[in-house]
Amino acid sequence: MKLKLVYFLFILSSLFTFSQYTEIINSNRPGSSHGAFSVGVNVFQVESGVSAQTLKHSNLNSSQIDGLNFNYLFRYGFLNEKLEVFLDGNIITRNILDKNYLNDYSTDISETIIGKQTIGFKYLFFDPFKNMKWHGENVYSWNANRKIKLTDFIPAISAIVGSSFNFDKRIQFDDLFFKVKKPLHPDLLNDNIMRMKSFYNPEQTISPFVGIATQHHFKGRWVVVNNLFYEIGLKSPTFPSLTSKPNEYNKINYLFTITYNLPNPKWSIFGEFQTFKNKIYSDNLFKFGIANLISKNSQVDLNFGGSFKTTPSYTYINVGFSQRFDWHQDISKEEKQAKKDFNDQLKQRRKQQKIKKKSNKKSVKEIKTNPKKLAKKEKRKSKNSVNRSLKQNKKQLKKDQKALKKMNRKND
Repeated sequence: MKLKLVYFLFILSSLFTFSQYTEIINSNRPGSSHGAFSVGVNVFQVESGVSAQTLKHSNLNSSQIDGLNFNYLFRYGFLNEKLEVFLDGNIITRNILDKNYLNDYSTDISETIIGKQTIGFKYLFFDPFKNMKWHGENVYSWNANRKIKLTDFIPAISAIVGSSFNFDKRIQFDDLFFKVKKPLHPDLLNDNIMRMKSFYNPEQTISPFVGIATQHHFKGRWVVVNNLFYEIGLKSPTFPSLTSKPNEYNKINYLFTITYNLPNPKWSIFGEFQTFKNKIYSDNLFKFGIANLISKNSQVDLNFGGSFKTTPSYTYINVGFSQRFDWHQDISKEEKQAKKDFNDQLKQRRKQQKIKKKSNKKSVKEIKTNPKKLAKKEKRKSKNSVNRSLKQNKKQLKKDQKALKKMNRKND
């Protein structure tokens, strides 16, 4: 869970303030939203689950889809504590009871589909928890640490960019009934039913998106996460269309997740609302669940949910597991400073080398382009050197004369 950052608030709140990395797994499960924080540098995390789902469409003669959805999310932190790359995808095994025929004929279809695969990057560009005045631990008052403050409403904010890849045309625009909805055409000669192409454009393989993730912490036990994504639904350039608009296949996806850490810090409960919309398919989903921390690197969860509409109705139950592979190495302040000093020295050396190289190039260029000018310059330098030596000799002569006079006076 997004709240599962600590076993004990007092011990790890300071750790969380200074770093993205935490001693305990920070999983996005059991929800579908992304927390604002990354997993940490050199941390690889696998978050997976299996759903049993049922969908029934009242406008398609109660056509029904039953199946299993295996979903997975791979996350890896690299370069710095604020950045992570992720791969999100699913594989669907389903059975379709298709009743959408003019002659009331129905058929069962069993198939396995590789769903959308999403690759993205998440970067935390604002972290209010680094401000000790806002989120520092009050060592004098236990209650003060559990009161809601105005600064708690200032969220951590991350930007998310990436692209979704749809390699299977049987599910498009998140519509599981895409195949069943296609218009009908009876083949009278062969006495069977054949499908025609859908009247709306097929989805392109690549769908880029941008998004934002915010995260609030309240009273040491509550975490609120908001996600907003905008996906560009590109249409096929070869598909004829007379009425479609440039942006009618674009998708807006919003998620609101609230998590509560129970008195036993190994247990958490959550609720989530998700709404997404485009021209082809829109839905509102409600999800609820519970998670248990097995160890500092492992978590299991159970969640269920669905929608309230009938076009289609949707229910599911999901069992999930998250595992962290931790290769993170803490760097002390002294090591960070030493590394910074070394980099500064390296930069200074490179700068001096560039200046020296530039000066040598200039000298060589002058010799090649204007030898007379260079000779005059050298002659001037030599003359100045002679003049300086003469002045020094005169000064030395005066000193010697003064010393001689003093000696003569003493002898007298």
